[in-house]
Amino acid sequence: MIQNLNVNLKVCGITNSESIMTAAANNIKSLGFASDNLFGPNTCNDDLIKNLIEECDEYKIESVLLSRYQTTMELVKQIDYTKPKIISCSYFFKKPELESLKKIFKKLKIGIAVNPEKFNKKYFFAVEKIVDIFYYDLNVYGKKNIKTFSLKDCLDQINYLKRLNKPIYVGGGINHNNAKFVIDNAEPSGLDISRSLKDSNNYICENKLNKLIKTLSTY
Repeated sequence: MIQNLNVNLKVCGITNSESIMTAAANNIKSLGFASDNLFGPNTCNDDLIKNLIEECDEYKIESVLLSRYQTTMELVKQIDYTKPKIISCSYFFKKPELESLKKIFKKLKIGIAVNPEKFNKKYFFAVEKIVDIFYYDLNVYGKKNIKTFSLKDCLDQINYLKRLNKPIYVGGGINHNNAKFVIDNAEPSGLDISRSLKDSNNYICENKLNKLIKTLSTY
């Protein structure tokens, strides 16, 4: 079980109740749910996400909804239906649109999903006071493939976001073998991990999770 770690852990791509129970048993406080309007694996429709988020609420686990760029009204409807604690949305949403979300959902935290290919410093600076958290993904998802960038090539971007004094989670191909390297070099607020903690059924694997926890417990 995770106890008093200096590095937070978020597990993304959750698609089943079994993974939520495993997360709760191991004191994982943040789980991500990917909308099926996104490219990439382990997505869910809104009905399933709504049910899974309700289970997270029972365990007091923070739920994060990942969704693509759409109209503000479409996103409002999706948030209102699924009721996440955090929304991780595309940085294509402009400042007035994010301000609208804050006015409608006063307790909702707003996260911005960032990847190495589309990095706009002017935009990040403009929304700094609205955004609560940044999720930096070393993976860039396309319709048919996943492109992974090295941490070394992305450090300047990550360090820029850290200067905005918001929590930043780093994800993309992180596992128990390279987690220490990521923490030592990027010094993020947390790690955002998905496939490397799952088994063939997309359940969180206790064995893989224990290996990661052992690595993180050294901090």
